Amino acid sequence: MADHPDPPDLLGTAWRLLRSAERPAVLRQRAVVGDHAAFTTFYRAAVPGLVVFLQHHGAPLTDAAEVAQEAMIEAFRNWPAIRNPHAWVRTVAGRKLAGRLAAVEETPTEAVPEPTPPLPATLDTAEWEQRYEILRLLRLLPPRQRQVMAWNLDGYTPAEIADVLGLEPAAVRQNLRRARTRLATHLDAARGEDARDA
Repeated sequence: MADHPDPPDLLGTAWRLLRSAERPAVLRQRAVVGDHAAFTTFYRAAVPGLVVFLQHHGAPLTDAAEVAQEAMIEAFRNWPAIRNPHAWVRTVAGRKLAGRLAAVEETPTEAVPEPTPPLPATLDTAEWEQRYEILRLLRLLPPRQRQVMAWNLDGYTPAEIADVLGLEPAAVRQNLRRARTRLATHLDAARGEDARDA
């Protein structure tokens, strides 16, 4: 067990990542009419981040990859008219994911273990554990809080999120505040349990 960080360190790291004011810079580029090279460059740069964005919304990796691909197909078809490609594909992908989740009909079956994808070659174990912990924490949030938190973790400001989702900026800030409070409460409780177990 020496290869893995202690749970309190992992939770602390996840919390710092969630609270960090330094979000990854979001590339904002304008689509060029008829420029397939620009779309190809955008596609290659944007797909990995889009998949993570969808995972932040609660999608399993396989669903996130499929929805990201569907959104990129629509982006290619509409490329000349798209002004902010990163926000556009996130909006389309978010709607597609919501539709997919709403259309799911569950049939009770015996317990089947969820398939575990292999670790990406470029991701070390500690980074993978942190990402897994963040995804687990985001699943604790109600859908709207998880949605705005996913956009925020992707580098968007509350004003930008409000514009993309058609919400009031105050509503976005309120949902972000509630999400952070809920996550802080959960992390504090988890740290308390870990301290009692030690």
